[in-house]
Amino acid sequence: MPLKDPRAETDLQTMNALSPTTSRAMFGGYGFYSEGGPMFALYAIDQTYFKVDDENRAAFEEVGGGPFIWTGGDAPMAMSYYSIPPEDWNDSAKLRSWMELGQAAAERAALKKAKKKR
Repeated sequence: MPLKDPRAETDLQTMNALSPTTSRAMFGGYGFYSEGGPMFALYAIDQTYFKVDDENRAAFEEVGGGPFIWTGGDAPMAMSYYSIPPEDWNDSAKLRSWMELGQAAAERAALKKAKKKR
């Protein structure tokens, strides 16, 4: 069943063509997941953002990517998901690279979370 937001559906299908990607509705947007993996991208406010951490943030910042700013709390908060240049959605190699960076950051975050639970 297609996502209710046409832009989110387009982004999902574009990513899915490069690497199996699924989605889940969340907070008025969508989370994007690779095969059985943690959430590596977030769709909110008409844009998809990819997971970042200290290891990959510079790559996103170098191309002008910025964080998703959550405004649902007491004060705006920058989240660990960054945008990519719009034109990179039309370049399979570049998009695959952004996806892989997001997936790697999501895997690292999941490992940290699992270690804390022990």
